[in-house]
Amino acid sequence: MAFPTPGVDVASYDKTANTYSRNIDSVLYPMLCAKSQLVDRFQKVPVDGTKYEWESANTRGKSFVSDAPAGTTAIVGSATGTKIGGNTTGIGLTLQAGSLIRNMSRATPVGTYGADEVILVTTAVGTTNAGDITVKRNYAQPVGSTADNGSTAHAATDTFEILASPKQEGSSPDENKYTDVTTAANYTQIMDFYLTVTGSQLASKRLIAADSLQSQFDNRLVELKNEMESMLLYGAVNPDSAAQGADTEANAWIGTDAFARTTKGFQQFQNVASAYSAGLVDYATKAVTESAISQLIANLMSAGNDMSDPLILVAHPNNIRTISAFGADKVRITQAETKWGRALKSLETDLGVELELVPCMNASKSDLFVMNTKKVFLTEFRPFVKMEWGIDTSTPDGTDAWKQRYLGEYGVKVIDGPKSHASLQYITW
Repeated sequence: MAFPTPGVDVASYDKTANTYSRNIDSVLYPMLCAKSQLVDRFQKVPVDGTKYEWESANTRGKSFVSDAPAGTTAIVGSATGTKIGGNTTGIGLTLQAGSLIRNMSRATPVGTYGADEVILVTTAVGTTNAGDITVKRNYAQPVGSTADNGSTAHAATDTFEILASPKQEGSSPDENKYTDVTTAANYTQIMDFYLTVTGSQLASKRLIAADSLQSQFDNRLVELKNEMESMLLYGAVNPDSAAQGADTEANAWIGTDAFARTTKGFQQFQNVASAYSAGLVDYATKAVTESAISQLIANLMSAGNDMSDPLILVAHPNNIRTISAFGADKVRITQAETKWGRALKSLETDLGVELELVPCMNASKSDLFVMNTKKVFLTEFRPFVKMEWGIDTSTPDGTDAWKQRYLGEYGVKVIDGPKSHASLQYITW
């Protein structure tokens, strides 16, 4: 099916357009929010052009992954002074000599009572071979351990957490740990719906024509709601051939004028390599389970997020029903004596983080999203406007019908997509 011919190029990645006709957004948008639990959760913010940009702060977590550079091997059990592949990007790059670190990937018991091994960084990354970190093992030396030895192997690509970075009295300032912001970008896309009433309907009793118009309006509004929800979750910027598969956190895909301009949605912002490596995209469980959702929240916490931010769980009603059945044979919920049934409005994970459940028919059964509502926005370039033409209007076009079109231009903005949100994907159904 061909695109409707607007009389100019199909796409407009490098063009802007003026708002036309009377602004009805103050009425239409609240109606959309009333019909959509999902749209109602996110703030609407204005943008100045069809392409818009924003910054992500790149706040640091407390962990780094050993990148095992050339010549680095796993730390074997009982070895004394040795090296760790200190990740040469992110927090590992600014790790200071004197810092205390601990393995997060596995238990590393030492001593009679099995306390996890605490390791002292003696030479920081970048000052030894290929970015290695020289360390002193078993720094805490708990009861029953051998000085400077560990008892458990550390793999070459384990994740380590920084416990502390103590300083000498009278020390010089710490190395600058500032990481520059990254810029994300997206485009808006045009959305509309169209109504028409024939000349015969207009000539009938006004009530009949009004009924026809109201019925069309209600139906088109539902369709617009569905489109906006789908855009928010699954919108995709066309990548052009040169950028196929080359999306990163700092770079939106490059739109091409060969296609209509489209916006990048939540999933495209979140599905990047760093989110997979941090465990914020779970594609292995393939089922909606309490433990899988709790693990996503634990991984969000490990990534250094503020867990007091408002989080919602968005999923297809089938997956929400699965959640509502968690512990159905064990949990008692107080209800009125005249009501039978069980529905959950929120889920509290095993770390005490509460997620509001938002069923969404436009979410795929394959996906479940945990979204931080402080970091997801609908952007508005052109608010919805109304245009009328045809019979009984000031702009007749020769057809025996009265026509009305509602048109607006919106996009999606996701802050810290790979870090502050999570998802279950590849769910079996």
